[in-house]
Amino acid sequence: MSDDITAILLPASRVDVFALDDGTAATAEKISADWRFARVEIGVVRGGMETAVERYRHAASPELIIIETNDISEAFTAQLGALAEVCAEGTDAVIIGPTNDVHLYRSLIGMGVRDYLVRPVSEDDMVGMIARTLVEKRGLAGSRLVAVMGSKGGVGATVVAQALAWDIAESLKQKTMLIDAAGSKGTIGISFGLEPASTFADAVRVGTSGSDDDLKRIIQKATENLSLLVSGGDPILVESPDADAIEGMLERIMKTYPVIVADLSGASPAVQKRLITRAAHVVVVTTPHIAALRNCRTLVNEIKNARGGLQQVELVLNNVGMPGAEEVPSGDIHKLMDMQPVVKIPFAPKIFMQGESAGKPAGENRAAQDIMKSLIAVAAHASGVQAEGTDEKSGGFSLLRALGKTKK
Repeated sequence: MSDDITAILLPASRVDVFALDDGTAATAEKISADWRFARVEIGVVRGGMETAVERYRHAASPELIIIETNDISEAFTAQLGALAEVCAEGTDAVIIGPTNDVHLYRSLIGMGVRDYLVRPVSEDDMVGMIARTLVEKRGLAGSRLVAVMGSKGGVGATVVAQALAWDIAESLKQKTMLIDAAGSKGTIGISFGLEPASTFADAVRVGTSGSDDDLKRIIQKATENLSLLVSGGDPILVESPDADAIEGMLERIMKTYPVIVADLSGASPAVQKRLITRAAHVVVVTTPHIAALRNCRTLVNEIKNARGGLQQVELVLNNVGMPGAEEVPSGDIHKLMDMQPVVKIPFAPKIFMQGESAGKPAGENRAAQDIMKSLIAVAAHASGVQAEGTDEKSGGFSLLRALGKTKK
């Protein structure tokens, strides 16, 4: 499973830590203030196995219990049976012990304990263990949400989202779902020649509480590996489903689709922020023009604060070389954004306008193949699959550089 699981906003849940050591208690209290744990209620209790057993005789057990012990004798393993009797079905337990004992580890795993860690447990190890446990319990292990957002309207976030989804599905052969988080206000169905199967409100309702058959009914296939959730018919001047509902729908779909690409360009700010923090990978799209870059700097700073940094965040520069438009030099963009664009896509309006008018995705357009290839590296990073011919060190591929080499 990818380490990117520790760089997302974790699902709402409860974790109890029974600590004997001051260092263990301090580590648990520290991670409870981490942005990734904003929806995770971490309770720190001073005590060990006996304290845990007594507590759950009178209170409901959480999703995960972490218990520290100084005793790893047979008496301790016998106490695990008493703990199991008072815990609700589905509660997981992790043990923190004093020594690295392979036989003990195998014995505990055989008894149903999720993991055994040796004291002292670092902050990174505790974060990773809790994150993996909570995500796996939801059936989301190995699934990735990729969020694509533009610095402002008209920079091409939607076409980049479509191209990324196509590359992940067709070039990298990953089962992929493309969703427009703006719902009926979005345009992905037009570019793929698909009619809406439901309203967005109905799609979210089905995605959170409908049957599997109902969910299959509203999902449409574009290719063998690429599916779309195309909606339409919602009133324009009404509130869209909230962030909780949309996230619930996406988590339901992620149990079936390893990769979801979500176009956030037309979604509400609340939905945008939720999915940016929930995503394993974020792609920000801008153009090399003053207004777009000014917004982009603000947006990137907000993403940095929301995600606790810019890990798994990439910048795509679109519409380079637009006639009559004054562009900011590449070096100045790097200084302004404090990050290097991983891809520079030339101005090519006919390619994408033709796609919308003909109902034909860019992936099927021969004229767009160079652009599709330029995004392969981003698709590989976003999906967690290394593509052949990508430069992992540089992090990307410049179509403009490639075209320049071809001309020479």
